[in-house]
Amino acid sequence: MSALPTPPPPSGAAPQPPLSLRQPRPDGELIPHDSPLAPFISVDPGRMSGEPCFKGTRVPIKTLFDHLRAGDPMSEFLDGFPPVTQAQAAAVVDLASMGLLEGLRRL
Repeated sequence: MSALPTPPPPSGAAPQPPLSLRQPRPDGELIPHDSPLAPFISVDPGRMSGEPCFKGTRVPIKTLFDHLRAGDPMSEFLDGFPPVTQAQAAAVVDLASMGLLEGLRRL
């Protein structure tokens, strides 16, 4: 399993190790409380086999990207997965694009 991209740390902050190298918190969550991912994404080895999910749900993040890749509008995804909010889905897309662009800037 590959590590989730970690958005760049705020200026002056130490970079975080990839999620695959972090120790789980006592609640099993691998994403640190202070991560920009924390309000939107949960990675818990004890839930959904550690698949990244929308926070507070059992809906894998990958499902959103599968729907978007298939050409489905975000509203169709949200209708099919009511526990996921529009704000969560939009934030995940924004975080993914930021991670991609940051990675490309490092080339």
